[in-house]
Amino acid sequence: MAKEASRLDKGNKHPFSGQTVLFATKHEKEKLLSGLFEQIGMKVVSAPVDTDSLGTFSGEIQRKNSVRDTLRAKINLARRSRPGERFFLASEGSFGPHPQIHFIQSDLEALLFYDAERGAEIYEEYISTDVVHDKIEMGPRDDFRVFLKQNQFPSHGVLIRPAESHSPIFKGLHAQDQVEQAILDAFMTAENGRVVIATDLRAQHNPTRQRAIISAGEKLVSALKCLCPSCDYPGFKIVDGVPGLPCQACGEPSRIHMQVIYQCAACQHKEIKPRPDGISSVDEEECEYCNP
Repeated sequence: MAKEASRLDKGNKHPFSGQTVLFATKHEKEKLLSGLFEQIGMKVVSAPVDTDSLGTFSGEIQRKNSVRDTLRAKINLARRSRPGERFFLASEGSFGPHPQIHFIQSDLEALLFYDAERGAEIYEEYISTDVVHDKIEMGPRDDFRVFLKQNQFPSHGVLIRPAESHSPIFKGLHAQDQVEQAILDAFMTAENGRVVIATDLRAQHNPTRQRAIISAGEKLVSALKCLCPSCDYPGFKIVDGVPGLPCQACGEPSRIHMQVIYQCAACQHKEIKPRPDGISSVDEEECEYCNP
């Protein structure tokens, strides 16, 4: 019979303690997660790779692949730069409508931890509805200061470019005199006489996004603290669920998960367990029989 999965506390040494994890980032994200990884004795350092080559928030380079594949591509960049290292980390953000509440904007922050020795991936994500993400197109007579006030400037940086082009583009602006000069310079090359001002979504220029990345990091480190009951490898975590949670009104099974499936990233051992939140039924509003 398999033993129960164990969670490490402060009195136990983590299997990865003393190791370094290379973070494939050029936007200072390693500073956000270093304290979290210290909880398991790991040191986070930046890997010197050009992650912008895989896509930029500002639009000069469009992301071609899914979030998961982009994370893998970032890790591959880091592995080529440091082929002798074992542990790698990558982060990817994506802004858009919330997957369940479509009229609300959200920020999905995803992290991928990779063990090159074992070929094991541990993925976590966090969806936040607390976002500072906006852009406007303006003419010479429009007042840009309203946009700055609405988007938490100067703590949150902005970028400016001609409306019909991504060149020239002025990024990381945190002072009003910088914004004023960038607007003038963008108007000088704007063929249609209009410029775009937008929030700079790179992590070091958007504190709200930083909080979402930290929340994703908390989930990842929490998963790394949970060891597989079969092989003791870190990252024994929920990967899927079993539908069938009954409706409290009619008792019929719903599509909502009744149980969860844990899986090890290394040996692929799986276990089905009750929901960790203890929920045993759904409201009739969520039941497809009571509320078709």
